[in-house]
Amino acid sequence: MIKVQNLSRSFGDFKAVDDISFEVGAGEIFAFLGQPLLYLLVLGFGLGNVFRLSGNGNYLQFMAPGVIAMTVLFSSMFSGIGLLWDRQFGFLKETLVAPVSRIQIMLRRTCGSATTAMLQGTLVAVVCAIAGFRPVSLAQIPLGFGFLALTAIVFAAALVGAWRFSKIEV
Repeated sequence: MIKVQNLSRSFGDFKAVDDISFEVGAGEIFAFLGQPLLYLLVLGFGLGNVFRLSGNGNYLQFMAPGVIAMTVLFSSMFSGIGLLWDRQFGFLKETLVAPVSRIQIMLRRTCGSATTAMLQGTLVAVVCAIAGFRPVSLAQIPLGFGFLALTAIVFAAALVGAWRFSKIEV
């Protein structure tokens, strides 16, 4: 279980987070690691022999970056979709009456969704490294994580911004 208490973070005069506390249970950690680990185990190791027989190298080296990217992408999208569900069931109305501007609510929700997605992506990257994934160049790791952070922010913001639509249907 991960437990954070009284977390505060400011950027100059802007308070991004002020006295936030939360817990992430072991079940939640297992749930968000389940799908990417399933991809790695079934596709990474299960189809590895087929990939090797074709003469094109290590399948895990091919598969791991995509699994990490999919984890960040879908996690940020599902977090943003959560806001649409909050709107559908009335919880968003309770949030919007808070004494803060709506843009701050949107920015904080986006930052929270992107942070969750990046934490999940980092955990999957660690699991991939334990399984045998090795990047081609260590200098490209910060660039890769920067790209993943931008992906998380863009998809979370796009779906958080979708709260203005009148219906959930696609």
